[in-house]
Amino acid sequence: MRSWAKQLAGTALVLVFALAVGGLVMVLRAQQGSLAATMAAAHIRAVSPPDGATNVPLSGEIRADYVSRPANDPAIKLEPPAGVTLDNPHWDGTTFVIDDHGLRANSLYHVELDQDDWSGKGEHKQIKVRWSFRTGTGQPVTPTPTPTPAVPTISASPSVQPTASGPLIWYRGPSNDLHGLDWTGTQIKSLSLDRVMPSPDGLLLWRRPNTSDATNSVYDGDGKAVGSVPADPTMMWADDGRTFCGVAKTSTGSYDLEILRINGPRVRVGTIGITPGTNQVPVLGACSILTGRAVVIGQSSGYTWSVTMISLSDGSVLYQHNYPNPLARLVASHDGQYIAEQYGSNTSGGPATLVRQLPSGTTVGQFSGIVVQGFSWDGSLVVGYTSGDLSVQEAQVMRYHTHEIVWHQCTCPHPHGLFALPQPGGSKVAVVAITDDGLHVLFTIVDANGTSKSVPVAAQSLPLF
Repeated sequence: MRSWAKQLAGTALVLVFALAVGGLVMVLRAQQGSLAATMAAAHIRAVSPPDGATNVPLSGEIRADYVSRPANDPAIKLEPPAGVTLDNPHWDGTTFVIDDHGLRANSLYHVELDQDDWSGKGEHKQIKVRWSFRTGTGQPVTPTPTPTPAVPTISASPSVQPTASGPLIWYRGPSNDLHGLDWTGTQIKSLSLDRVMPSPDGLLLWRRPNTSDATNSVYDGDGKAVGSVPADPTMMWADDGRTFCGVAKTSTGSYDLEILRINGPRVRVGTIGITPGTNQVPVLGACSILTGRAVVIGQSSGYTWSVTMISLSDGSVLYQHNYPNPLARLVASHDGQYIAEQYGSNTSGGPATLVRQLPSGTTVGQFSGIVVQGFSWDGSLVVGYTSGDLSVQEAQVMRYHTHEIVWHQCTCPHPHGLFALPQPGGSKVAVVAITDDGLHVLFTIVDANGTSKSVPVAAQSLPLF
């Protein structure tokens, strides 16, 4: 049997063709190095225990939270299998659950989920999603004030079930009317809720009132209340679309990173380190349940002085960097795997930008003249606008590894704002350019291959991303 290490070193995509009932069989095996990509291909929002989790109980559950329930149940196995029993497979809404027993203490386990997406006709697609976790001692632990592992206990409330079949893009019309589009640009939802922020996939809407309430309401895509979430001054949606990260200031003046759950409690992850003697304030740059990591940016006077990647499972610092000469801007991908560090303008070609891959800190891209607003879901593209002369300013989608401009559009002569949203698990980005103080709104859905579709929207409309 091939070892796990050899599987990790395997090819990114293996296509095996064979005869089978119903026609051609295709087995898709995505590269294990990108867990988010394989989960997205299998239409899985989150898994539990998450990748890299520690102190996992010796008996419990393995859960896979799907966007919608697939036609076929997944098959799950653990390695090493010795002594392990997996039983009682069942569905909890759109979450597949299987009980596990007999795990060994202080041991590393690898989970393999095999999803068969065949509907009975045509192409037969199997997707293997793999991740790992480590068990605890199996002995009762005396409670201490140390950070509580957050991610292993997080799962969406069974009552929180989105009503839409796929990801949505939301924008607000000039009459405060909400419109939800699918990723073809077709409007399929219309609501009248105010002050909402959609989840990354648009299937849930978080409504934050103007008052300092202890909790905020959450609605589904039909405007039906599905629950509430503890309020936090700087909370943001996690990329699973069911959870939030937040930053809370303590009575001692320090800051805590928190996980906030719909219809559940707030869970402290750990302390956020800020350079002593500075006026830095921690701001969330990314919150990823899919990878179990958060990116926190240290800001002061509008500049970025530090960046930290923190494990959501135990609060440990995975990466940290201080900028003696502060950045003008720092943007993170949804999973925190990539950050764009933008320095101040120079005389030769506009602001210089470095793209780093975390947690290694390796530089994987470098360019100038584009102000980055966001990444595509897989992190291979950046969306931004050109710096310099406003009369010729463009919105651009660029493959930064090769500097290829995939798509561009003039936002001249009076650009007002640019917004970008990645398609969860997909290759598209939604780009909204506002010009002439909102009189013109250019809404475009751009694919990684350069194809695009314009979406007609009314003047004074605003994207909700």
